[in-house]
Amino acid sequence: MPSPRDPIRRRTRPIHVIALALLACLASWLTGATFAQDAAPAQGAPDPRHPLEIEALTSPQEVLRKLPAARTALDAEDHEGRAKLALAEANACRVTADWSCQRRAGSTAMEAADRTKSIYLQVRSRIALGRALSRLGDFSNASRLLTEARQRLGAEKNDALMADVLLAYSSISARLGKLDESYRYAREGLAYAPPATQPEMHIRLLRNMAKVASETGRAREAQALLRQAEPLLPAVEDPKLTAEILLEEANAARVLGDADTVEERGRRIGAIGGGLENTQIRGLGFETIGHAQRMRGARELAYAEYVKARDAFAGLRLYRDELRAVREIVDLQLAGVRADQLPETTARLMMLTDEVARIERESAAADFEERLRFVQSEAALAAAKTLVENERLRATVSENRFRYSLIGSALVVLLLAGVAGLYWQQRRYAGVMRERGREMEIAIATDFLTAVHSRRHITEAGHAAVASALAHGHHFAIAVVDIDHFKRINDRFGHAVGDEVLKAVAAAMREVCRDSDTLGRYGGEEFAVLLQGIGNDHVQIAAERLRKAVADVRVRAGDQHIVVTASVGVACLSPDDTGFDTLLIRADRALYKAKAEGRNRVVLADGIHDDASSHDQF
Repeated sequence: MPSPRDPIRRRTRPIHVIALALLACLASWLTGATFAQDAAPAQGAPDPRHPLEIEALTSPQEVLRKLPAARTALDAEDHEGRAKLALAEANACRVTADWSCQRRAGSTAMEAADRTKSIYLQVRSRIALGRALSRLGDFSNASRLLTEARQRLGAEKNDALMADVLLAYSSISARLGKLDESYRYAREGLAYAPPATQPEMHIRLLRNMAKVASETGRAREAQALLRQAEPLLPAVEDPKLTAEILLEEANAARVLGDADTVEERGRRIGAIGGGLENTQIRGLGFETIGHAQRMRGARELAYAEYVKARDAFAGLRLYRDELRAVREIVDLQLAGVRADQLPETTARLMMLTDEVARIERESAAADFEERLRFVQSEAALAAAKTLVENERLRATVSENRFRYSLIGSALVVLLLAGVAGLYWQQRRYAGVMRERGREMEIAIATDFLTAVHSRRHITEAGHAAVASALAHGHHFAIAVVDIDHFKRINDRFGHAVGDEVLKAVAAAMREVCRDSDTLGRYGGEEFAVLLQGIGNDHVQIAAERLRKAVADVRVRAGDQHIVVTASVGVACLSPDDTGFDTLLIRADRALYKAKAEGRNRVVLADGIHDDASSHDQF
């Protein structure tokens, strides 16, 4: 016999069934909204690194010997295994500073990873290839790969990969001279790389921040950042990273005039290079010890260390590093140390300058004007996708509102879920737009033809530098360089050849600029160089370097070689200057005087003359 409660059960059962069905639909809708964009493994279980990739940190050469056999053992369709082995090779190449090798390995890893469903491998392979391209000077494609990595990462909350992307952005910004941006990206990355769970990434981010601090004269801040990194080094067992931290500690100590610390760090760097069989690290150790000896005034000892560094870099064909060591040797020879070898060293210096300029020209795969158009089109596409997705979400919410109007409680849940989903989509695409903005910032700050800084960047940096120098009493100067008879070149050979001359002149001057100098194209055939921290007694030498660099330029036009010269006007900051504009006007007047006196010469504003005794410092 039925219970009196049976009718109630019969009446309520359909409500429970409908409620459960609605909740199931809600769960399905939320799942589709969350994971439709990226089918990736959970953050807590990323694809593990191959053991050889970890071994590469301490035994890179041994790993490179093991890789052929490891690849042979893989099945033909094991794309995941091939991607992991390529990442191991890229890591070994990174430790040995073989950037071409790292580029090949990164490209192989990306090709194999794209044949898998692993977002982790797809993102890591793009970061590895992007780092290699940035080391080779191809910043455009490196930035594009990082943007792709960020897009593939999508909604997956993988803090380690996010920190890695921000670290790469920081490194590219530093190489482009955007030090504030580099510092900001590295500091932002610290939030994704806590020292307890990601000590290696935390150290790398601190290293980038310390490097910027040292290069901008904040040596005490750099030391404080590096002290945070030191206790974490034993946990990562990465000798190369330890050497990089020691090198930054030496740079900070050098700014502060602590020769003993510089030498001690240099010897430890050399020992690490010997253990890794890494000739580049050994060369950096020799170079650092040379800096310490020069700080003490021991020129002969410094000369010997610089020669060791030069030979180490030359053996690896690391032309940029060798060029840096050869410049130190030339400075010492000009001061009287082994002066009989000066002609031979000068010839090597000129060869290295030409070789580095050639490598940079060959490495540039696209100019920044094309890259700006790419960023704009990508931003427009992202905006269109956002609009379509928002329309789809609004339609879904409207449909759900009608469908669930009979069930008040479920309606509230669905409406809240719809709003949350819409907000999530908007946040996601806002992040994509920010990434596009970062790319556009890099493009706007660069002259599309010569790949040096743009007029806008030079002007902004000049105003900031003059204000800082006036406030703190620092030295500052500006050199305005104008190519002589450039109109004749355009009229005789055509604008295409004129463009090649501009590129060659920019590359030549970039090679003789210090790390603290800022070179930019101010307009037409005119360039400007911001000379940070340079006194009145040294500015003539710096300007002469620029003039001589241009005078060494040769551009082929058919069967002829175009010889290029330039006139240089220089002005040093004085208390009477009210800002960057007045300093620039004085430099322009000096340039006009150089033109009037016959061109191909340096003229200083306000009658400043060369001081031959400054050769031992520059």
